[in-house]
Amino acid sequence: MPLDASQDLFSDDFSDEPFWWRAARPMEVSQDGMKTEVDVLVVGSGYAGLCCALELGRAGVDVTVVDAGAIGGGASSRAAGFVSGRAGVSKQINLEKAVGPERADAILMEADEAFEHWRDAIATEEIDCDYVHKGRFVGAHTPTAYRKIAAKMTEYNQDGRGLFEMIPRADQRAYVKSPRFFGGMLIKNAGAVHPAKYHAGLLRLCRAAGGRFVPHTRVLSILSEGDKKRVVTAAGDILARRVAFAGGGYTDAAMPWLKRRIIPMSSTIMATAPLDPSLVASLLPAGCPTIDAKRVISFARPSPDGRHILFGGRARFYPLSAEKSVRILHAHMVETFPELAGVKIINAWSGLMAFTFDFLPKLGREDGVDYATACNGGSGIVMMSWLGRKMAWNILGGANRGSAFENLPFKTQPLYTGTPWFIPFIGEWYRFRDWIDLREVRSGRAD
Repeated sequence: MPLDASQDLFSDDFSDEPFWWRAARPMEVSQDGMKTEVDVLVVGSGYAGLCCALELGRAGVDVTVVDAGAIGGGASSRAAGFVSGRAGVSKQINLEKAVGPERADAILMEADEAFEHWRDAIATEEIDCDYVHKGRFVGAHTPTAYRKIAAKMTEYNQDGRGLFEMIPRADQRAYVKSPRFFGGMLIKNAGAVHPAKYHAGLLRLCRAAGGRFVPHTRVLSILSEGDKKRVVTAAGDILARRVAFAGGGYTDAAMPWLKRRIIPMSSTIMATAPLDPSLVASLLPAGCPTIDAKRVISFARPSPDGRHILFGGRARFYPLSAEKSVRILHAHMVETFPELAGVKIINAWSGLMAFTFDFLPKLGREDGVDYATACNGGSGIVMMSWLGRKMAWNILGGANRGSAFENLPFKTQPLYTGTPWFIPFIGEWYRFRDWIDLREVRSGRAD
């Protein structure tokens, strides 16, 4: 029976913590302690921070990771768990127009390289993170959206490997059973992972390599002191030869230059109460995640055990209470999968992603501080792992091959200080544009 607005959408054991934390909680307490002087201080304990620390630790560098919260308590253990190569970059833009054809090709090739490196790493490092390589389906919410996705597929397939394929509406039931879509694009070289287990695996490797971790220690400022950096924290100062900043969507006033160039964007995910696995398999027959092509996106994936559906998106572009988020997302979920109308929710949570004004990830150095940031939604696991390693290689020096993401223009806007007051207005504008697009469906012209 459908749940109306007056009914309770929450299961009896509902939690506003991430579903992933049921199997892998972030590190709240560390016995490592904080040294007053280190070779490299890494600020931020997400994928980029940990991958940077891992490379440095294995090279014999004395490295400490500090975080304002729990180790891995930010976006890295809150993500949807999507992984891919070139499909994870340039989704929102015309890449060739933005950076030129040569740089665009280099970015797409490096994104593919990053994905292959990531897949090899979890295998060789024996990181048990429930990885499945079953692709991803991008659903077109209108026939016009289908044509736009087809144009993007042509761009992606320029490497000649044919890893992107258009699926007409008559055949989409092999990937998603939903009345919402008019066909879509299959991304073959993609998959899904348990993000918190992956983070836990990285943390294990970092500790084995000698990395030290200090949670719940906010960095207040980073000052130059000769050829070193004095990092002022709430628990005392740390003198570091180099500082690697990997704050992502949680970047704050400790790096004002970076904060003015990062747009923190909220995303919300919820997990259904346990379902019959046959129902999950009937809705997502190929076992791959699905994401729509609207401006205000929504997405769905099966849980690793096949007993839950995780459904998420932009309930709003700014943080909301669990009750408001769930009511918005539940309505979207039922629109996508009417069979889930009576299903309650066991977890619902939000996190902050880092966006840039040009929707491209960034790697570089400013005022003597190295940084890797901005997954721009949907590519954080692979891209931030890759750029974190690249940041470490830059610190180590030597014969490091440069990155296509390095030293890209990193723009800000006049009067922007890092507080995205404009996000609610942009969100409503996107919703209005999506509503306009859907007139094609409502008018019957979509048939």
